[in-house]
Amino acid sequence: MTRHLASLLALASVVGLTVTHAQPNAAGVQEPAWSPDGKRIAVSYLDRIWTMTADGKQARPIEHALTSAHLRQGSGGPASLQDRVDTVIEREPAWAPDGTRLAYALDRGTGFDIVVVGLNNGVAAGEPVAVTTMVGDERWPSWTADGRLVFAHRGAPPSGRSGDPSLQYDLYMSRPVAGSTAWQAPIPLTETTDSETFPRVSPDGTKVAFISERDSDDDLDLWWMPVPPALIAKPIPLGARPPKPVSASVQSASNEGRPLRSNRVTRVRGHESYPSWAPDNTRIAFYAVREGMGSVWVATAEPPRPDANEDPLPRSKPAAQPQLVSRKGGAPVWSPDGKTLLVSGLPDPQPVYNGNPLRDDGDAPPLFALNSAFQLWRVAAPLPVHEEGGAVTAEIAPSPALYTAMFDRVWNTLKSMYYGSGSSSEQWAGARHQYRSRAAAAKTDGEFEGIVDEMVAVQPLIKPVVTTNGAVVVSGHPLASEAGRLALEKGGNVVDAMIAVSFALGVVEPEASGIGGDGAAVLYLKGMKRPTVVEYKDMTPIKATADNPRLMQDGRVVADGPAAANIPGVVAGLDHLYRHYGSGKVKWEDLVAPAISLADEGFILDESLPSSIAEGRRFLEKWPEAAKIYLPDGKVPRPGDRFFNKDYATTLRSIQQGGADAFYRGDIAKKIAADMADNGGIITYADMAQYRAMERTPIAGQYRGHTLYAGGPPLSTGIQLFESLHVLDHYQPRAGARATNDADYFHYLMEAWKVRDPLRRVADPERWPVDYEQHLTVAHAKALFAKIDPKKAMRYERTPPDETPTPTAPTPRISTGTTSFAVADAEGNMIAVTQTLSTWGGTFYVSRGLGFLYNNHLRSSRLQAGAYGSLVPLMRSTTAAVPTLVFEKKASGEEVPRLAVGCAGNAWIPVSVYNIITGVIDGKMEAQAAIEAARFLPGRDPADPLDNGERIEIEDRFPRLLLQQLIDRGHKFQKIGRKGEVRYGYAAAITVDVANRTVQGGAEPRRSHAAVAFHKPSTTTSQQP
Repeated sequence: MTRHLASLLALASVVGLTVTHAQPNAAGVQEPAWSPDGKRIAVSYLDRIWTMTADGKQARPIEHALTSAHLRQGSGGPASLQDRVDTVIEREPAWAPDGTRLAYALDRGTGFDIVVVGLNNGVAAGEPVAVTTMVGDERWPSWTADGRLVFAHRGAPPSGRSGDPSLQYDLYMSRPVAGSTAWQAPIPLTETTDSETFPRVSPDGTKVAFISERDSDDDLDLWWMPVPPALIAKPIPLGARPPKPVSASVQSASNEGRPLRSNRVTRVRGHESYPSWAPDNTRIAFYAVREGMGSVWVATAEPPRPDANEDPLPRSKPAAQPQLVSRKGGAPVWSPDGKTLLVSGLPDPQPVYNGNPLRDDGDAPPLFALNSAFQLWRVAAPLPVHEEGGAVTAEIAPSPALYTAMFDRVWNTLKSMYYGSGSSSEQWAGARHQYRSRAAAAKTDGEFEGIVDEMVAVQPLIKPVVTTNGAVVVSGHPLASEAGRLALEKGGNVVDAMIAVSFALGVVEPEASGIGGDGAAVLYLKGMKRPTVVEYKDMTPIKATADNPRLMQDGRVVADGPAAANIPGVVAGLDHLYRHYGSGKVKWEDLVAPAISLADEGFILDESLPSSIAEGRRFLEKWPEAAKIYLPDGKVPRPGDRFFNKDYATTLRSIQQGGADAFYRGDIAKKIAADMADNGGIITYADMAQYRAMERTPIAGQYRGHTLYAGGPPLSTGIQLFESLHVLDHYQPRAGARATNDADYFHYLMEAWKVRDPLRRVADPERWPVDYEQHLTVAHAKALFAKIDPKKAMRYERTPPDETPTPTAPTPRISTGTTSFAVADAEGNMIAVTQTLSTWGGTFYVSRGLGFLYNNHLRSSRLQAGAYGSLVPLMRSTTAAVPTLVFEKKASGEEVPRLAVGCAGNAWIPVSVYNIITGVIDGKMEAQAAIEAARFLPGRDPADPLDNGERIEIEDRFPRLLLQQLIDRGHKFQKIGRKGEVRYGYAAAITVDVANRTVQGGAEPRRSHAAVAFHKPSTTTSQQP
């Protein structure tokens, strides 16, 4: 990277980093580091390095001692430096063993580097010196006893992109050049296919702790290894897959000839980070996420084996279980006297991977959290569980320049993610001009966040508004939407287009759906009395019984591999739709053809599929055929790469020629059965041959003069969605009320969702009696509405005594993988579809030569005998899919098409559809605005000891003042993602205006969705917001 260290030195004088009166419980403080004598600490405050006394006094930025001579060394003078300050980020300070220097990670807009600056009484005593100038990022510096620096490094993303899921961190080391302030070129310490992060050297300089995902059970664990000797020529292969022998030339720090190897400290389901050694060099404090909650723990580092001839590869278990120190989550750092843990609070843990692509992996500004994040506190260490500890009030406060820098961090991040070009870029530039000076003049963090919230409230639409008097196709990928448009161009109807989209999504979004999965479609064609539902959910195989040993692992149903697969349903569903509701004008072969071309010729990747592959890599590696396709050359593909799936193309050609018979009763079925028999699966040819799609009557709901239709059992979510809407129908909002501008309306939105019935007794109606009608009556909705307190958040009801909860597996890193799409035309023909593999990647298993991933819905079966949905043969799966059609009731009594909507994203599926429907009906929004509206997800608070407390996950797009009104009513919120970021729920929506004969497509900016219009050039508009 190009370094501009001289100009960096001028920042303090130019931007005016002054210390004013500290705010109570000032936020923005992170990553504290003790000086060796324990008298001072260094922190990153609003992304600038400051030092202060151990009790938070005498806080000062390290740049304060800079001279005007340094200003003259800048390359552009004070004005240009003022412009550049917005991109400067200083993080992760680390004191040198002698206490005279400070290392930290510095980013000036081109990636993080490690720099070292001399200190005199807590301020800079000279120019910072660059330790690294590598391409990419270097983070988390830590000193050895002899003055070397250990850190983590990763490469840079492709040009023009802010994120790359294929990148990983490795550990490196650098040493100073003797007799100079310069540093030698860094050397790698590790060779693995996993990321190694957060290195921290022990006080005696003999060990380095770090976090790794190697050899894990879908989590991040704490490890340590000896610090290598001063002379080291080769990197250390720490348990790389496949295992490599340790070089005989690499010896331990004690120089006794023992090979270096890593040692596992924790192996617990969850995520560890921020390790910190105790002064005794035997214990490590660290931050951990357990069951979705952050906490602080202390663990003992197991000593290495004394026998140099023993296996040098990592051990599989730690010596002892870690000890819980604090249930308040934060990054701990041990004081030099060993008596205190100083902790900087961290934001609430983010949900597990749920399909959100890695578009920008930079850290968010250290503000806007709702808990004690980015604040300091201390606890005695190590003692039994200590909840609160003593607060450390730092005499530190932001200046206008720092608030400006934080404002620009938010603005620049949203620009890079959403507003890089077009008219929306101009609108976003106008928002910066309007709010930037006000943000700089803020007096408190709360006032500052309120101004940023005002800017977020006027964010331009991210996706273009696509309106036509023809037809619109909306799906999870532009190439799939284009496949649907081509079907319409050939004279096809909405059903033909939907079939083409489905086959194409199996290629371009294969981790979410495909011919190995299942789905359901709600369809309305002009002339129908009411919509119909075509249900093609997967089925458990004939051999799917609780006593089948192939299906069980650690007392639970297996989640990956061939044994986890149910009988797929997609091809049967598409075949049924084509034969019964297709236009008859487009050949089946033509509907499959675009998918074949995409698989055979390849397509250019964006961030979505690489993000999913990176998350599921350790599962894909287990199955050779899957690894061959999704990990070419053993690596996660990068955004911008061309991705091929030749085997899938071959399979699709067979379906193109032979239809559903080829898949269920022909050569493909025979190949599936043979592969399953050879590799531990249980699907047989007989399973495949008996499968059929089902056509069912939809369930109906009512909301503010609209009738809604969705799938009934075995789908359960439509019942709950309509039940909540029936409850909310009893509340009359103010005109113009939305969840982001009206606390009362948001309160009732949440409460109507929470008050609904648990509805556990819904499953395959061919296997269990299902009675749901009473949940949708007017009287029932009125009774539930009466439970809502207008001024107080309700608690959830406890599990009824006659319902035994289903045992759940430990929280995974990967959530359910689903896709949803819709097609509608100006005449009111509509179809909304949801398809899924269950989790992102399904079983992660591919049969030899077939190319597609199977669903892993078998894992959703309950093991409690007799319970609804318990594991029995030939049972159709029950999921959260809720594709929905909405009709407006006119004064004449006629019902006219208004909305087609569906969503993917696990728990976010039903509530996102709820958000969109209320946005269209109550908020008077059209499709794109309703799709991009701020999302929320009510749920139970995992920290509540009674398991009936509330926690609402929200995108950070709800104003601070509004949230405070709701917090005062007892609501508890957890922010998801960055300020202004659209994050979860991947929806497709189309609004229909029959009177004006137009349709508008709503494409999801949270993933890779696109709305594509089929139109005549003179009658269509596509407006870039």
